[in-house]
Amino acid sequence: MRRFGRALAAVVLAATAFAVAAQGAVGAECEPRSACFGLQSVAAGISTHEAGAHPDLTLSFAVKQDPASEPNAFGLHESYAPVRDVRLETPPGLVGEPNVLGVPQQCTVEELAKAQNAECPNGSQVGITKVSLYGFDFTVTEPIYMMTPPGGDVVARLGLVAGVFPTFIDLKVRSEKQNDYGLTAEISDTSPLGGFVQIDSTLWGVPAAKEHDTERCTPKEVFNSGCTESPPRPPGSLPLSFLINPTSCEGSGGEVAVSVDSWIEPGRFVTGKATLPPITGCDKLHFNPSLSVEPTSHRAAAPTGLELSYRLPAPGGVGVLESSELKDIRIDLPRGLATNTGSADGLETCSAAQVRFGEAVNSECPDAAKLADAEFDIPALPRRMKGAIYLREPEPGDPFRIWVVADDLGAHVKLPGDLEVDKATGQIRSVVMDLPQVPVREVKLLFKSGFRAPLVNPQTCGTYLTHWEFTPWSGTGTVVGDTPMTINEGCATGGFSPTLSAGATDVGGGVHSPFLFTISREDGEQNPAGLDIALPKGLAATFVGIPRCEGVDAETGACPANSRIGKVVVAAGSGPDPLWVPQAGKRPTAVYLSGPYKGAPLSIVAVVPKQAGPFDFGDEVVRSAVFVDPVTAQATAKADPLPQFTEGIPIYYRTIHVVLDRPSFTLNPTSCVREETTATITSVQGAISTPTSPFRATDCAKLPFKPRLFLRLAGGSHRRAHPALTATLRMPEGGANIAGASVALPRSEFLDQGHIKTVCTRVQFAAKACPAESIYGFAVAKTPLLEQPLEGPVYLRSSSHELPDLVVALRGPPSLPIEIDLDGRVDSVNGGIRTTFESVPDAPVSEFTLKTQGGKKGLLQNSTELCAKAHRATAKFTGQNGKVLTLHPATQSSCRKRGARRH
Repeated sequence: MRRFGRALAAVVLAATAFAVAAQGAVGAECEPRSACFGLQSVAAGISTHEAGAHPDLTLSFAVKQDPASEPNAFGLHESYAPVRDVRLETPPGLVGEPNVLGVPQQCTVEELAKAQNAECPNGSQVGITKVSLYGFDFTVTEPIYMMTPPGGDVVARLGLVAGVFPTFIDLKVRSEKQNDYGLTAEISDTSPLGGFVQIDSTLWGVPAAKEHDTERCTPKEVFNSGCTESPPRPPGSLPLSFLINPTSCEGSGGEVAVSVDSWIEPGRFVTGKATLPPITGCDKLHFNPSLSVEPTSHRAAAPTGLELSYRLPAPGGVGVLESSELKDIRIDLPRGLATNTGSADGLETCSAAQVRFGEAVNSECPDAAKLADAEFDIPALPRRMKGAIYLREPEPGDPFRIWVVADDLGAHVKLPGDLEVDKATGQIRSVVMDLPQVPVREVKLLFKSGFRAPLVNPQTCGTYLTHWEFTPWSGTGTVVGDTPMTINEGCATGGFSPTLSAGATDVGGGVHSPFLFTISREDGEQNPAGLDIALPKGLAATFVGIPRCEGVDAETGACPANSRIGKVVVAAGSGPDPLWVPQAGKRPTAVYLSGPYKGAPLSIVAVVPKQAGPFDFGDEVVRSAVFVDPVTAQATAKADPLPQFTEGIPIYYRTIHVVLDRPSFTLNPTSCVREETTATITSVQGAISTPTSPFRATDCAKLPFKPRLFLRLAGGSHRRAHPALTATLRMPEGGANIAGASVALPRSEFLDQGHIKTVCTRVQFAAKACPAESIYGFAVAKTPLLEQPLEGPVYLRSSSHELPDLVVALRGPPSLPIEIDLDGRVDSVNGGIRTTFESVPDAPVSEFTLKTQGGKKGLLQNSTELCAKAHRATAKFTGQNGKVLTLHPATQSSCRKRGARRH
């Protein structure tokens, strides 16, 4: 936009600059004559080279003359072809302010159309031009007037009477060249009758200056007597600047280019250039910018728009130098004022093709790509220029880019910029470099407000500083500052009480059903950073046939499809309408089963696409270690720290919804006792919340409960022998699981305490450091949940009771190292030995086999001859559904014939 302003000023200069100095003919023979058509000379100059000063600009050019033609009274020869169009381009930075005259001082088309009787106001004259026409035997100096602009893409118009021909010079902004935005002045369809040969023009830097009062000849005076000096004619207005020198002293003063074509060959332009002298004195220029920043909402943690206003005071009159123009902008918004994730839903981008970058036409950016409205106060324009900030197409490594666009008042401003977002803190920096050299008094940006506002306020109340750095074209040093803004509403934020909702879609006891849980957080509360979920006791999962996502695949989320067990839905953002992921029609989320992780026997991998409107940053992978309580078999998932930023965009979690929906995966308990799902959620500030959600299976009483127990003693059957015991429990499929079991061996067996040599202490057991001598047996448990059985040693462990406990330490295979410890209390009842497992996990077991050693390490000793009669045990089983079953299986021994078992 600054370039545009400059361009506008330059336009004004350019228009008046259509002054041409005729040169001598080349004297060449041409056939056809138009082949020699071209420019003989181009010259340009300024009355002062001082940066920011108000120079008079002189411009001249002449077309080639045919020496074979007959000269007129002034010795001018005919051009090789009649001039049709003239284009003049002034360099960027040399600008004008056509509106300094005001509407009352502008000349209308009707006033100029009276030719030699033109009645343009005195104050509309901005310069003089000397026109030489071959078809007329005179050369005259004509006034140049500031005309009422016609609109469209013409930002300003100059007019003069070339002999008897009213001539218009239209000024346009060059927006097809990046970092240009200079002015192009055009004279179109000049009369072929006049025989235009050369022009010399001067535009006045201060049109109302007193020294120009005697140069204000009227067209009638010129026509009648060839006026070169007029009576003093004050302009009737204050002396204000019309032309301004560049405020950059780098390189030369730039080039003035003149292009012409002919009526013989329209469209074939020939070009000549003149170089202006270098600009000096940039170190004398002032540069005192300021910035104000005001959120549209002062409520903590709320979506907000932003009013941002840059101001550069105007100088105090034509006797002082203009302030330097702004070249580079860097604005660091306050830390905590971040991008609102919810604003991305429905957001689009504008490509270079849509913005029509490099073209002097209106942009075609979609409304859904607009981030802010913009206004530019440029002295060269009759009113504030209207524009907008659009989101630009992301590029790899540079996702947040913007366009500054203004298609208004005949100009087409299209400036690229960048938004740099700190990936660790979310702080936003706006950067726009190489702004055009245009005097800009004020720039206002209004980022849209409402619940879809692109920004979200800091999470707590306070005063926050916006840091800015503005660099001038003068090279006199960057000006820095800090602008405060205050957040002072809705300050009672920062609590932390997220909610949990969890359950199965079918709560029937013992059935496979999808299981889901939802964590929800209110807007303004502290953001979750850590999440543990303890599933209801008895909720199990079938792992048979599910491959694991392992290694690099688990780290990157590139898991095989057949390891999928569920999905995730996440809502993030501030305000009433957060962003939901996955978005419609885009890549889905998934939860995959993985193997051991961080000391847990298994894990799950949640893959969530980092998608937000036009942005796609790949996948966010969050892995959770799944621990299984060895006593209750309750599963607890401990997630890795939840990501707080995605490419610098804060993730304010509102909802985390996980669905485990793989067919026949999650399995309900067979107990209808009330259980609960418990979450332990930690906030980014360290607060901890433990919401719960009740869970209760139904119809458990309808489940059958039919355990079967087989006992066998192997080894010596005589009295005082030490037999080995094998106990096998079988459970039919589809029934209630065992909650507790008590098995009292027949009185024929008692515990030989003399064989208890080594007992594992509880400390040793917890440290998994039991001595080998404390192992007295081995057990195997087969379950339909796993492809391989659980198995492990049977220990005697120290107890608070009279006798040691019998502990079965079941372990899964290396691929799924689940640990289950069955704690059995050993006591004596009716003279025999009884082992009671008071608490058994609610998990299906199709077969459980426990073997104790015999002989020298045998714990059992016969109190009688086993073969003399049948001996029966008493087994009492309690189902998870409350049913109780008592069995009296016969103990089989080596003395009994095959097929004569009793149970």
